[in-house]
Amino acid sequence: MSIARQRAGLGSVEFTSEANKLKDVLKMIIVSYKLADIILTENDEVKPWARVLVNGRSQEFIGGLNLELRDGDTVALIYPYTENF
Repeated sequence: MSIARQRAGLGSVEFTSEANKLKDVLKMIIVSYKLADIILTENDEVKPWARVLVNGRSQEFIGGLNLELRDGDTVALIYPYTENF
């Protein structure tokens, strides 16, 4: 199980926002679920080993964090490492 999933305590979450830019929605999500340290750098960029997908595609190839989101878009946060217990 990934750290992001462990912290959120859920496999998926439906999240509604008035914001339409990925970076704004992403900030709301990571603050709500305390994920900033594993997803973003100090400069608010996605960490090299973390992945942010929009509708199954990496944000870095479809507009980056300035991507305009639409109703019904799916955002997935993927952090490929787990915490050791």
